[in-house]
Amino acid sequence: MNGRLPGRIMLLLVLLAVSAGITSCGQLTDTAEAGYTGKKEIALIVKSKNSDYWKAVISGAEAAEKELGVDVLVEAPESEQDIQGQIGLISDVINYKRSALVLAPSDDMAPADAVARAAANNIPVITIDSRLDSPKPLSYIGVNHYEAGEKAGRKLAELLGDQGRAAVVGFKPDGQAAAERERGFLDEMARHPKIQVVEKTYCYADPDQCGEGVRRLAHVLNTPTGIAVLHGASTRGVVEEIVKEGLEGRVKVVTMDSTPEDIEYLQEGIVQATIIQNPFSMGYLGVQYAVDALEGRRVKENFFTDTKVIDQVNMFWSDNQKLLFPFVK
Repeated sequence: MNGRLPGRIMLLLVLLAVSAGITSCGQLTDTAEAGYTGKKEIALIVKSKNSDYWKAVISGAEAAEKELGVDVLVEAPESEQDIQGQIGLISDVINYKRSALVLAPSDDMAPADAVARAAANNIPVITIDSRLDSPKPLSYIGVNHYEAGEKAGRKLAELLGDQGRAAVVGFKPDGQAAAERERGFLDEMARHPKIQVVEKTYCYADPDQCGEGVRRLAHVLNTPTGIAVLHGASTRGVVEEIVKEGLEGRVKVVTMDSTPEDIEYLQEGIVQATIIQNPFSMGYLGVQYAVDALEGRRVKENFFTDTKVIDQVNMFWSDNQKLLFPFVK
């Protein structure tokens, strides 16, 4: 013996290792290939795996997976803008005959046909985070976006002392969630007649587009000025322009979500408040509702998870720390 494995055995071991790697990475592989466990298979399709927000959603789903004794298979398109990629993943759910689908739709209309096909194949569908313009999902679990927009407007009015000028920055103009947040914000601003909304812009998380609105506002800084950023992905571009123009503290900023960057901006006083969601609960309840539907129990048509206004004063309260840092034990 020279210590070497015969070539055929070595090749077999390599193939086995590659196969194990492919079937253990959470892809929507065929049940026969993946090794059927006999458990209900819940497909969770989110908008992205690349942000702390979606990681918290996935963490919540995994907690439900352990508690309820099911298998949760997590997938996401290449980016939040990859709508066709998400539709393809829904088709995979149908082809591989998953038990149920928990979906955070990347668009409120485009995935509707694919979801209808899933429902026609007796796959219960639960939507989380954003609604789908379709009667097929059994339930929506997420925030009341209109109420979140109201909270952003109320906090900004407080920061401005009930007078001055304000701008609203959204992600895109044609999304249902974005429209609800904007409507809530504008309705709240209407209750503060001494605050004039002078700018409304959408920047698709593009820092250059986000910055344009800030630059225009810089010309009216003779009065108290504030910006409501109604989508977390747009915050970075707004903050970068504020710092570049030396407007920290002079422009009051209220944003959405609680990424590490948002928390840092809050601590530094560049952002004065953020409206945080509870993505862990969305993931957990999405899986729980899917299991309930599979077992014949009725689920609520809407379940609104809480939002909370976090500022420099209350961010250190113990209950709020748990919301801001869900992965810290």
